[in-house]
Amino acid sequence: MSRWLTRVRGELPRSTAVPRAGRIARRTAIAVAVAALPVLALTAPAATAQTAATSHAVAKAAPDAVPGPPSGWTTQFSDDFNGSSGSGIDSQWQYDTGPGSSFGTGEIETMTNSTSNVHLDGSGNLDITALGSGSSWTSGRVQTTSANVGAPAGGELEVTASIEQPNPASGLGYWPAFWMLGPGQWPENGEIDIMEDVNALSELSATVHCGTDPGGPCNETAGIGSGLRACSGCQTGYHTYTMIENRTNASNESITFYLDGNQYFSVSESQVGTSTWQAAFDHNMSIIFDLAMGGGYPNGVCNCTSPSGSTTSGGTMSVQYVAAYTTSGSGGGGGGGGGGGTTGGPAFAV
Repeated sequence: MSRWLTRVRGELPRSTAVPRAGRIARRTAIAVAVAALPVLALTAPAATAQTAATSHAVAKAAPDAVPGPPSGWTTQFSDDFNGSSGSGIDSQWQYDTGPGSSFGTGEIETMTNSTSNVHLDGSGNLDITALGSGSSWTSGRVQTTSANVGAPAGGELEVTASIEQPNPASGLGYWPAFWMLGPGQWPENGEIDIMEDVNALSELSATVHCGTDPGGPCNETAGIGSGLRACSGCQTGYHTYTMIENRTNASNESITFYLDGNQYFSVSESQVGTSTWQAAFDHNMSIIFDLAMGGGYPNGVCNCTSPSGSTTSGGTMSVQYVAAYTTSGSGGGGGGGGGGGTTGGPAFAV
């Protein structure tokens, strides 16, 4: 269908280049796509502040409530996923439904709007669950109903979520993700992958996509990525995954990624050029959560075809909250942007 366009996304797991297909993006304006998107009734067989965040201990559950903004910051968007057990997503979100084969990623599940795959658990969490066996799987993908979060000129944007990754007994082929997508053409209008893991390895990677495909300043279709990093305990407890877009230095803006308040990867405007950067990131984007099965990324990492016959059904990505905060850069919470980098960790301790 015309609203879908095949594309590829990739990171460099550890230090080894692994070709992989990526998650499909909506290429038309999101508001238009929302109006055009049919809901498929499918059934299944879930800031730079001076006050840097403290690390999240595995033994300590993250709070259900969305952290409030500190002085000088504003909450642009949030959801704490409160609701009755078994209920679906609220009106801030839409389901992206259809076969994974249409997403251009190589993934093999069918994304549904069934509460078997996507539901609130009644304890303040959004659960996205993959169900199936062999080559027959269902799962879920949800995104905000518009491109609703962005960094103001001269200021900063923090997008953060508390997530427990899937923890199946056998996780080959699992591909959870928390990411952002710009409206319009991919990769020109940008994509920011805040958290991805594959094969239930308790790892994560972060990537930005921009420019032209193939090649270009963002090395598409791979993007500019961190590679897979250790994420100890990320399958057995909630951890915070955070992206900060810093526009306080207009000559060299940056995007920085954090795990539990600790920076582990950053990309700057100077790496890709001003015009490319502005087209990709200096505008609002939508927020997406999904749990894919199989595809280029998990297959590339395992050097196999996934999922396998032994992959466990029922693995769940659980999200306690998601929030976006902004500052104009002049408030007490904002940090400077010298050299395009950030001056502290995320603004919100958990």
